Amino acid sequence: MFNFLKSKTKNDHLQTTTLKLSGLHCTSCAANIDLALEDTPGVSSSDTSYQKSVAKITFDPEKTDLNSIKKVITNLGYQPE
Repeated sequence: MFNFLKSKTKNDHLQTTTLKLSGLHCTSCAANIDLALEDTPGVSSSDTSYQKSVAKITFDPEKTDLNSIKKVITNLGYQPE
């Protein structure tokens, strides 16, 4: 009766990376990183943990790259490793 086709989503080409960070002093630091990254063209999501000092970032490699993402973090005053 119904013919459902599996559609290819736009997210098939996204990459996720986890960066170790230094210079975080509080949860507001983590929030600042997430807000800045999520405003960056090509970044789909950012989840920064103050307790673990890591950021899990999902991005479109056709629109941005890891060096550009690291530069955003560095410009905020934090050090991605």
